[in-house]
Amino acid sequence: MGTEAERQDTRKAMAYDLIKAMEKNPEKQTYTVEEVKRLIDYYVETACER
Repeated sequence: MGTEAERQDTRKAMAYDLIKAMEKNPEKQTYTVEEVKRLIDYYVETACER
């Protein structure tokens, strides 16, 4: 599973990746809870494929 430091790094990387994904659509300034959940689902599904 890794060390606590590795888990923290992973969480930070995920947060950064999600921010970058949202910034790809700069004209969209707000996201609904459902949109954020879909974005996270997509991220998790595609991250496992790498």
